[in-house]
Amino acid sequence: MRAWRDALLFHLFIAAAAVGVFFALRPPELGFGILGLVVVYNLLLPLIASRSGHRDWLELWLFLLPLSVLQVLPDWVLTQQFGILAFPDLGGPHIGAVPAYMAGMWVIPLFWILWLAGRSTLTAAVLALLVFAGAEWVARPLQLWHSQHVTQFMGIADYVLVPEMLLGWAAAFAFQYTRESNPFARLGAAVCVTTFYTGALVLAYFLSEHVGLRLPLHPG
Repeated sequence: MRAWRDALLFHLFIAAAAVGVFFALRPPELGFGILGLVVVYNLLLPLIASRSGHRDWLELWLFLLPLSVLQVLPDWVLTQQFGILAFPDLGGPHIGAVPAYMAGMWVIPLFWILWLAGRSTLTAAVLALLVFAGAEWVARPLQLWHSQHVTQFMGIADYVLVPEMLLGWAAAFAFQYTRESNPFARLGAAVCVTTFYTGALVLAYFLSEHVGLRLPLHPG
């Protein structure tokens, strides 16, 4: 119960700070504000984990931070190579076509997905579907990112749903098998997860938009 309380309090604090950033700032300051918020999150999470004795949080963060940084690559591919993902310019530095704050932002949803899933990769896949679908839906009105030139349902691109489930499954699988390993093994696992996810996105995009194999989401 203490871990639940600490997790909820910490993330409520981050959520309140995020509301303040989005209400108080406008581009180009907004991009710097989001970047600062992501940096603060990734500094406070391991600090709170160490001081509160939440070893599992620290293990998760050590795996998720390099994975989050690597997740810039599939976003970059979708943005620059395929033109099906767009990031409105909110200000702040970029890594290629992707805002720098995205390099640390993936830690937040993946922390909840892997922490709640425990050792169940299937649960991680289901949670990933729910969490990432919600993130895709919220991202457009917040102008964080949006899909374009692809089939969408309620603002969520059809092709991303299965790859995002697979991302949750793969991340949970890789974390379980490397959590006691050295940093190089964890980094190698993160590289494998990102590579797998990138391939899943490209294949799902091809099957959905060029072959016509889409999820039965659309009425009629």
